[in-house]
Amino acid sequence: MSADVQWCLNNKDTITLKSFAENFGLLERQYAVSRYTSIINSPHLAADQERLQSELDLLKKSEEFKLYWMERTRKRTRLDVDTEYDTTISTPTTSAPSTSYHTTAISTANDTTKTTIIGDVENPTPLIPWIFKGVNVAELFAKFQKTVQQISTGHLFFIESSVHELLALSNIFLLCPDQYSPLCINIFTEDVLSDLNKELLTECMDFNQDMNDDACMKLSRIINNVESKRLSKDDAEIDLLMLGKSLNPFERSLVWGIKAGMRKLPLMPIKTKKSLGECELFTMYFDPILSALFSDPDKNVLLRWSNVTSDESGEMRPDATISEICQRDFGPSRGYGEVKLARPTTDNHALCHDFLRLATLAKDTIDMNKLQAALTFQINGFNIIFYLSRLRHDGIYIMQEIGRLAFPRSLEELASFVNLKNIRTLLMVTEAFWRLCQPVNDEELWKTKRRPTYPAIYSLIHATKDRRRFCALQFEC
Repeated sequence: MSADVQWCLNNKDTITLKSFAENFGLLERQYAVSRYTSIINSPHLAADQERLQSELDLLKKSEEFKLYWMERTRKRTRLDVDTEYDTTISTPTTSAPSTSYHTTAISTANDTTKTTIIGDVENPTPLIPWIFKGVNVAELFAKFQKTVQQISTGHLFFIESSVHELLALSNIFLLCPDQYSPLCINIFTEDVLSDLNKELLTECMDFNQDMNDDACMKLSRIINNVESKRLSKDDAEIDLLMLGKSLNPFERSLVWGIKAGMRKLPLMPIKTKKSLGECELFTMYFDPILSALFSDPDKNVLLRWSNVTSDESGEMRPDATISEICQRDFGPSRGYGEVKLARPTTDNHALCHDFLRLATLAKDTIDMNKLQAALTFQINGFNIIFYLSRLRHDGIYIMQEIGRLAFPRSLEELASFVNLKNIRTLLMVTEAFWRLCQPVNDEELWKTKRRPTYPAIYSLIHATKDRRRFCALQFEC
């Protein structure tokens, strides 16, 4: 019998989740709750199971529970920052001791996967130099991390203005054109950030993706004729099917998506946006095109609007997941999406939280599933932004914006949506997804580049929100 089970058995009349966590020094809520639940539901405590489970359920719904784990998380963060994490990022040119975020030696079957992944990404090797136009990007990134770590020891971050800083603690380098925090600009300079972003885009994007003029004109004319009622939807579908036969697979998928949108979109935009729910937003307006681009049952890949957790996401519940199908079950995730309804004024606070979640999920699925890249997209009203995350360099995960556009709200707007700029953007994003969101080729080399995800990032974020606060990211198209 393990020590924690024996302790619970000896103290069955007085045990609580709090006393269990404090006795064994558990600082991670998910693990503590999972382990405690497993023990009180074991045969050893069968006689007290109903009482203990009821007490736990009541505690989890209380304010006391949230405040307790908030304090435990902050304690864990202080310990990590003051010791091992500080050592790792403060010595970019010398050998550093191994970083570890484990809070306890107790193990359980339910936690094996997570423990293994964190153990795998521990790597004491300092960052290898990354010279770009005479600048050592790796050294600047380590300096950026060190500065953020020093700030975090005494202050909480406003998420709207500090997304780059928070992501850097998880070794994620965010590159979005003209969307950088002041600290990021001070350390890297705008010229370096702009040039580096352009250079890395040329690595991962195929800018030759295009639709020939004849096909583009035919597609636009078919949708315009349907919108103006010169052509029925049934006849338009036949014309689009004939057009698709002459196109390459990516272009054909886009045409199928536009065909599905033509069938599903209302004739005119819905006047009252408040009457739309998130479910309607993504199933009616975004799913027809996005599913055509990122789902292919023949390749065992599906875009799911499921709002459920996965092996990589832990407690996080992304609105959308691009999943592989392994036999009769959903397997590794290749990408994620988040959806927010449009507000009268942009809710940067909520959108930044969604973005932080997407960035973390993308990094974790890259680590867990050994992927070259992961695709994420963020929907705000009818605007969508695509991002590609890659483990590009030793210890640096690059997350880049690779496209943004406004989706049509009606058949009337679909006619104007079908233009060369939007077609090229969607084709480039689609091609990058199917080419790069695949398993790595050299797994051993790739393993040496990985680094851990910061374990308690949300404990560093200030809880207040202010719509007037500066936001580094731009969520409107």
